[in-house]
Amino acid sequence: MEARERIGLAALGTIGLVLSVSGFVLHSPAPQSAVMAAAMAGTEPSNPQLAPAAGPASQPPTPAPVAQPTPYADCLRKGIEVRLGKTSLRVSGPSALTLVTGEGPGEEINFATKAGLERACSQPEVAAKAFVLTLEAMDKPFGVAASWRAEFCKGSGDAASRFLCSGEERKNGVSRSLVTVGLYEPASFQGESLFQSKAPDLDNFKVWKERLTKAGTPPPVQPDGDYDIYPGGIWLERDARSAAPFLVSCDVDGLPVTGPHYCVGSLGLEGGLRARLEFRTMTPGIGREAAAAAANFRVLLAAWQAAAPPSATAPVQSGK
Repeated sequence: MEARERIGLAALGTIGLVLSVSGFVLHSPAPQSAVMAAAMAGTEPSNPQLAPAAGPASQPPTPAPVAQPTPYADCLRKGIEVRLGKTSLRVSGPSALTLVTGEGPGEEINFATKAGLERACSQPEVAAKAFVLTLEAMDKPFGVAASWRAEFCKGSGDAASRFLCSGEERKNGVSRSLVTVGLYEPASFQGESLFQSKAPDLDNFKVWKERLTKAGTPPPVQPDGDYDIYPGGIWLERDARSAAPFLVSCDVDGLPVTGPHYCVGSLGLEGGLRARLEFRTMTPGIGREAAAAAANFRVLLAAWQAAAPPSATAPVQSGK
């Protein structure tokens, strides 16, 4: 089943952004991307050869087996080179990563599976149409996530690795704010089709606002930090440094905002890429949470781009 079908069937949440997946639903009422279920599917099989062998009572006890690294540990530490349109990235470590390499069934690379790792690590570079990383899946205390942390979260590492391993500054037991990162090139791939609920579109928002303004009934606006709040639970980054401000839609019934919420946003990037960010608000301060989600994503993206090789690399393979 292709990624968009699994995602559409897997996710359910408080505002219909996503459907719950049996066995992997968080205690938080926030919805989740279905990529999380795919990313956490399966666990590393146990190795019976590592178990202590039974022996005579007179023999000294056999030392406890030492956990062995996965066969792909070196590959993931070095990083997988990914090409998205004209953008090159080198992404190291995360098990909760899915690369969509085509539009047909099975045209994806799931890093939580042995088959996915084999495909990714056997190629000099993977040409992908979309990149989906479910960060909170890496906090699971069991399975692939636990094995990944044991191997990759030792020491300091680069900024991206530190964020992937620990997330934002938060109290123990509190879920991450930034939940899912999606990256794609809208000109060549309908990335929002991977998700049940689409992120708001900046062009559509501008058309809507201009139409009301010309009719003499401009939409009411209320400030929230570096964002402006519009009717329908829309937050728009104000005075953005680029021509593509962060536009966010949240499950907010009205103003003033109270309690935690779940949001999905769209952010235009250089090179024709678009980022889709899902995050949960820990407080009613959605503007502050939106700014933090965008800033944390930029830390990851900058680290992945900095680690990428020069453009004169080996020919890009399709990932099939």
